[in-house]
Amino acid sequence: MKYDILIVDDEDIIIKLVRHLLIKSGLHHDPRGFLTGKDALGYLSNQKDSNNSQIILLDINMPDFDGWDFLDFIPTMGLDFPVYVVIITSSINKSDRIKASQYELVAGYIEKPVSMKNMEEIKALEPLASLFNT
Repeated sequence: MKYDILIVDDEDIIIKLVRHLLIKSGLHHDPRGFLTGKDALGYLSNQKDSNNSQIILLDINMPDFDGWDFLDFIPTMGLDFPVYVVIITSSINKSDRIKASQYELVAGYIEKPVSMKNMEEIKALEPLASLFNT
């Protein structure tokens, strides 16, 4: 099965770093970056004919439309492909980790700063491991 990786973060430097790590780790050759959740949702809505799974690396602390808003909105879109979200955040609040675990779409939770070690953690996440081992 094929998959795309989207990086959603309001800081361009974080998108560039995560993109570099994804490429270097072999997880994806061309991950897409979005500075707002709304832009990423627009992209997803245009993928209606895609069969690719979408892996979304999502920051939760963003202005206007944050990661929680994004997670609440995705199920209303009627997407025909699997969506998996890995939270990537600077938040160290246990309450955020607990809240994230209550979303069916959330496959993992990573605290910034993001490193190559985190790429290995992403590769091992269920249900993502099966996507990477095909």
